Amino acid sequence: MLKEFFCSRKNIIFTGIFIGVSAAFLQKLGNPANMGICVACMVRDIAGALGLHRAEVVQYIRPEIIGFVLGSLMAALIFKEFKPRAGSSPLIRFVLGFLAMVGALVFLGCPWRTLLRLAGGDGNALFGLVGLVVGIWIGIFFIKSGYNLGRNQKTYPIVGWIVPVIMVGLFLLLVFRPQLPSGAVFFSSKGPGAQHMLPSLSLC
Repeated sequence: MLKEFFCSRKNIIFTGIFIGVSAAFLQKLGNPANMGICVACMVRDIAGALGLHRAEVVQYIRPEIIGFVLGSLMAALIFKEFKPRAGSSPLIRFVLGFLAMVGALVFLGCPWRTLLRLAGGDGNALFGLVGLVVGIWIGIFFIKSGYNLGRNQKTYPIVGWIVPVIMVGLFLLLVFRPQLPSGAVFFSSKGPGAQHMLPSLSLC
């Protein structure tokens, strides 16, 4: 039923509207004005909070990411869709993921962030939009040329619990804010990392 809901044109449009309104609402409640909902930016902030980078203005454990993962887990369990699978070509997938994050953060390649900034009147977003279109065209060219990373395979159920457990650990770090031997957990006192909603609202 969920698959039919999200695959229909009408409900895809509805979902897009919902995400757009939610992003603006999150900005209003305290998230950075150029972010709203931006997975790349939020993962960057979490990496900073854990000390994986030291840019002091973008360090915060974003509860939105935790909510995305745990909410997806709950939906999968409720609708009996929890079927962990492992992908092939892990090194290629890792490199592609790395390049996607670089494109999203350095060249404004996050589609949500691009459209949000464009809606806010930021002309720089036009360059990001052009890059997205070109990148998608290149991806379609590779797919039509027969490029394939290989099929994913069914794996052990425990594999599907690894990321949710990590998210629970991040949530505990957010709540208790311990001082780890590395100096983490870091939280920005200024800049985008210091702009956020109440954690309870972000998690929802």
